[in-house]
Amino acid sequence: MVLTYYGLTCFKVQSGEDVLAIDPHGKKSGMTPPRFEAHVVLFSSPDYARDHSIAGSPLVFSTPGEYEARNISIVGFETPEGTVFFIDWEGLRLLHLGDVTKVASLEAMLEELDTIDILMISSAGPNSEIKKIMEDIDPRIVIPTQGAAGKKISLDAFGGKPEKMDRLTIKKKGLPTEGRMLAVLSSP
Repeated sequence: MVLTYYGLTCFKVQSGEDVLAIDPHGKKSGMTPPRFEAHVVLFSSPDYARDHSIAGSPLVFSTPGEYEARNISIVGFETPEGTVFFIDWEGLRLLHLGDVTKVASLEAMLEELDTIDILMISSAGPNSEIKKIMEDIDPRIVIPTQGAAGKKISLDAFGGKPEKMDRLTIKKKGLPTEGRMLAVLSSP
């Protein structure tokens, strides 16, 4: 599986020929929109779905619910700050928080989830909230994002030594067995 970061809260997740896009932004964001084809697109806010540049005829999900597409299991959880997506694909369990940066927004959802391998979380929230979210979720890999405001990624709340890379290529057997990896992905 390959995760590529495109700024704000946008990711391309690819496994073989299957491509999942998460929160692809459009021209209204003020950033260069990502240009790739995807089979499935997730939006943490229905408003984002109106302005995107993803090619092809993807299945689009922007509301809470349970979905299955192209061997990808997806559960969208409602929060006051938007939809949070849990993705189970190829034995890896990913959690994309979108713009959620408050522990209180996640409490009910966390009771339903087990282990999270990869957490995509905005660095735009208060450091104390980010630390608490990471403590509660305890992922093996954390990928900080700018959040929808597009602020520079701040690593203050994340602790650990950041590993900077263009993209994260990972398999279940390649997950850290001890500690937590802080993967800081550059956007193309």
